[in-house]
Formats: sequence, C-alpha cells, structure tokens
Amino acid sequence: MLGTEPRTAPATAGADPNRVAEEFRQRVLPCGIPEVNRLESAVEAKLEQVRAIETRADAPFAAAFRSVLEGIVSTRPFRSEIVERTTPAAVRDLVRDAREGRLQPRDLASAADRLSGGPLEVRIDVASELMHAAAPDRIALLARWVWNPARRTGILAAYGGASPGDYPGTQARLGEIRLQLGALGFPSPTFASVDVLLALSYAGRLGEATDRSFQGGGIERLLPGPFPLATMLLGVRRRLVRADR
Repeated sequence: MLGTEPRTAPATAGADPNRVAEEFRQRVLPCGIPEVNRLESAVEAKLEQVRAIETRADAPFAAAFRSVLEGIVSTRPFRSEIVERTTPAAVRDLVRDAREGRLQPRDLASAADRLSGGPLEVRIDVASELMHAAAPDRIALLARWVWNPARRTGILAAYGGASPGDYPGTQARLGEIRLQLGALGFPSPTFASVDVLLALSYAGRLGEATDRSFQGGGIERLLPGPFPLATMLLGVRRRLVRADR
C-alpha cells in the first residue's frame, strides 16, 4: 500500500523516473493516501474476481462472467453478446494458460480470438483484463487507454523513453514503472499500483484537455473529476462507496 513519504526513484532505462515521480506527486498524492489505498484495494478485489472464474462451475458461470465484464467499461454495449457466445471452457482455458505462463503479452491478439461476440478491439480489452488478472506480475494491463502499439496511442507515452512498438516492449516499460513506483513509496504485490497511476494520469489529462477545449461551454462540467473518472476506467466504481467524491 501507499506510504506517506515518497522516496527518490533510481534511474533506469526506458521509462523516465523523473516523469514517473512527477505523475505520482501530481496525480496520486493529491487524492489522499486513504483514498488511493482504497482504490488499489478495489483493483485487487477485481483481479481476484476474475481469477475466481477459472474454477467456476458451468451453472453459475454466465452470471459470474457477466459480473466480470461489468468491470471492463468498454464492453458494455457488447456484454450480453460476449457472455452468450463465449463458452465457459474458453474463458477458463484463457485464464489458466495466462496464469501458468503459456500466454504472454505478445499473445494478446490470439487470446482475444478465443473469445466470441463483439468487435475485435473489445475482445482484446477483455482478453487483456483476463490475462492481467491471471498473472499481474508478468502481464500488465494493456487496454486501449493504456497503450496500443499498433496505433501508438495511450497514456504510456507520457512516461518517457522511446515509445514501445510491441506488446513485450510495453510489458517491459510497465515493469519499469512498477519498480520506480516502489521506490517512490507505492509498494504492491501486483501491478495494481501501476493500474492506479495510469488511470489517474489518463483521467487527469482527459479532464485538462476537456477544460481547454470546452471552457465556458459547460461541457467540461460533465466530467466527474480525475479520481471518480479513474475508478470508471478501472471498472471498480461500484466497489467504492464514495468514488464520486
């Protein structure tokens, strides 16, 4: 969990430790230590919920899988289609293969092909969440708002170094950020701390861009603010009673 005093991050190749520290201090610390710890705990609970479906029996599987999909915000228009068309065995095998190391970040596209229903990009998001939950120490979250190597879009570009051009490079970059966060006082047994940092960073930038684009028009006031927006990106808002503070 998050400590009260950040420490200096060591210099490493790839991700710029100064940018990681700047984002940590600008996006994480202002939210307050208790709230950020609650957010990390909610992410951990979501990851555990995903892991639990590996052993879920067929009878209650659809309800459990639908609940998992509710935490992956971009799948909402396609939730029923994915639940109805994807077999329990396909989901269990995907989670197990990621947990046991037979699936790696570079296999994200092929993992998405194991799922049915919805467009490919949505299935990639779902596969990313499933693989990340199964092995968060080896497979970081690779949803579209984090980083899309093909399009070179996502929040990861804000953290310095040459932009990674493939999924293994993306995983390495996120691993560097994880180590730097630990040095700053945000230790975690999984990548939940990285998920929280990137979500808060993305939400903050989205809010700033909206303010610049629509200042005075009132549209910017529709955004809920960086912290609740981050809970929506992470799919954990319903787990936090006061996430809309």
